Amino acid sequence: MGITSRLATFALETSFSGIPVPVVERSKEMMLNAAGIGLAGVREPEGPIITEFVRERGGTPTCTILGADFKSTPENAALANGTLVHALDFDENVERRSNHPSNVMFPTVMSIGEHVGASGRDVVAAFAIGCEVSTKLGAAGDLDEQFPRLATYGFTAQAVTGTFGATAAAARLLGLSQEQLENAFGLACSQASGLLVNHGTSSKPIQAGTSAMKGILCATLAQQGMTGARDGIEAERGFLDAFRRDRHIDEDEFIGRLGNPYDVIDPGIRLKIYPCGSYTHVSLEAMLRLIDEHDIQADDVRAIEVAVPQRWGMTGAAIPHPQTGIEAKFSMAFVMAVALVHGPPQIQHFTNETVRDPRLVELLDLVTVVTTEKPTPTATRPSTVTITLADGRVVSHRAEFAKGHRDNPATAADMEAKFEACSREVLPADRVRPTIEQFRSLDTLADVRPLFSSLGGPSDG
Repeated sequence: MGITSRLATFALETSFSGIPVPVVERSKEMMLNAAGIGLAGVREPEGPIITEFVRERGGTPTCTILGADFKSTPENAALANGTLVHALDFDENVERRSNHPSNVMFPTVMSIGEHVGASGRDVVAAFAIGCEVSTKLGAAGDLDEQFPRLATYGFTAQAVTGTFGATAAAARLLGLSQEQLENAFGLACSQASGLLVNHGTSSKPIQAGTSAMKGILCATLAQQGMTGARDGIEAERGFLDAFRRDRHIDEDEFIGRLGNPYDVIDPGIRLKIYPCGSYTHVSLEAMLRLIDEHDIQADDVRAIEVAVPQRWGMTGAAIPHPQTGIEAKFSMAFVMAVALVHGPPQIQHFTNETVRDPRLVELLDLVTVVTTEKPTPTATRPSTVTITLADGRVVSHRAEFAKGHRDNPATAADMEAKFEACSREVLPADRVRPTIEQFRSLDTLADVRPLFSSLGGPSDG
């Protein structure tokens, strides 16, 4: 027995009834969110590219592509749907884990769930377990730290350990044995990848799609007899050795904390309300508060200082003059400019056209990012925004939690409005409300195929 084996046991033997109700409800909300932003991703530049790539590869048409008028294999569908879900960078983030698990897990359970005709209970359980495997493994040895070391080495957590979560989720739905999943995890050790250097490019969303695809590949091949190192996670020159640079993980402590509690409950997730990089959201809360309280107009502003913790300073200041819509999502200056001109940022504010809007461009050089904020154990990303106005006034506000954080929660109405806005141009209007209701009651569905098929294009009716 070792971490690989015991992780497989957790993944396979945790029953739906053994998953706490709050985790089930949060998982359904995360899947509703993922479906909506995936439908919105159809309209992003990456949407038609990945969709046509998959269409050209053909394959047995069993699995729906979000917003598309054709179906494909589970692996191809997961590749496309993962890319679509993460194209807008509008998915959730797990606190203290630097991980967005649903952009890998939803495409995985959607594809395999539809492929095998799974029940909603089985899909919800696979999703919850997959997320927990991904986030816990990504922070192994650092579960009580603010930032896991995986990210400090340049790795994108949900792409690296998402492969293991997707393998676990697919294994549950495919009915793998203990031995088969251990082999699948061994295969996953050689498939895990993803680098932070690609943030701001199309590679970031593609990483979500490839992680889901590779998880399905590992589970399917292991079921058919392919082998991998059955101690691949903890072994010398294995996963932890390579990705953590050490193997000093307390096995019993790590395994004891699987599902105890689930990460989506504690430390909890942030469900994004704004379609831009996570590290801009607390600053946005401060900025929007100042605009509202002082009735600030763009022409009134002479300087904007955004104070963030050291960790986010270089990131937020890295793209002061974005040239593309995808770069704009990760530019603190651009996000602050959007808030001044348009109010709360929306999907349409991050396009290749809007980055050239003179009203926004002229504000970019007014924004300065400084690293004077100090994170606390509960508020890991506090931000103070200070605005100097033309009349000489200086106004400032400090925010600790973004909208969607468990201490500043998004409501069910917020998330339903987000789904409606994201799906508006893809799903027929009369399909939107029934889709929301089906996700809300997903664990009662006998067969997920009608729901997932309804997320496709016109021919899926």
